[in-house]
Amino acid sequence: MSAPRSDACPLCAATAATPRLTVNGYDLVRCAECGLIAVRPMPDDDALRRHYQDPAYFAGEASQGYHNYADVRRALQPHFERRLGVLRAQRPARGRLLDFGCAAGYFLEAARADRWSIAGVELSEAMAQQASRALGIAIPTTLAPLAAEAFDAVTLWEVIEHVPRPVEVLRQLRGCLRPGGLLMLSTPNTGHWQAEREPAQWTAYRPPSHLLYFTEATLTEALRRAGFGSIAVQRTMPLPPLPGLLRRWSAPLQRRVADGTARPWAAALWAWRLIRMLGWGWQSLAHPRADIFATLEAVAVRPD
Repeated sequence: MSAPRSDACPLCAATAATPRLTVNGYDLVRCAECGLIAVRPMPDDDALRRHYQDPAYFAGEASQGYHNYADVRRALQPHFERRLGVLRAQRPARGRLLDFGCAAGYFLEAARADRWSIAGVELSEAMAQQASRALGIAIPTTLAPLAAEAFDAVTLWEVIEHVPRPVEVLRQLRGCLRPGGLLMLSTPNTGHWQAEREPAQWTAYRPPSHLLYFTEATLTEALRRAGFGSIAVQRTMPLPPLPGLLRRWSAPLQRRVADGTARPWAAALWAWRLIRMLGWGWQSLAHPRADIFATLEAVAVRPD
């Protein structure tokens, strides 16, 4: 499938847009038709391939990727367990699961322990090799080797914002699912109050790693255009909207908890939970109608 024009909306192909902000030298614009925020012009496929093949993406500059991806493993585990619980509730018999953008395979390890038969795809060759060694299975860098209608569930955790042609990718993943199969994904919530009111402080604005920025409406539309049904999108994973001094004071602790380097871990985690509760209380008083949820999670079904 040919790529859309670099100045066209990746979701609806409209060209009219309003400037949002500039980050890392990239312009972000909001589509005048559907509201999707996206990088414009979109980097070409070769530039994106070089970006993700660079070893520094998973162990280098955090504004473009990760200081060290291995450090986030511990922090991700509670989210994996909760998400597997959602999958269990809808697919108690388990089956075959594909994790698209599986990185080092941490979610696949958790899924295997939960009695899923696992497969993964990872664009980064180095990470695909690491996941393959850890899991003892082949991890391709494209969907091409995978059979059609082979999976009962497909997951994409913080992946869809990285792809320049989201509907095309979602259609390909729909083709990997058996009729009635389940797709579940997560992505930063650009409808979050901080993304709207304090865009310069919103850490999910990270081009060229993040190319697309979804709201509930635009994520639902992407899934609908890709041919999915029974679409449910919810806001999850609250962030603490703290007032100025408390936010600056707690930022180092937040970073260490997020990347798994805080010591002692148990004390740091409870301290962060207390700070987060203070943030919720302050937010409910200062902005009673504001959305405090920083991530979107979607569940959709391939129609029979």
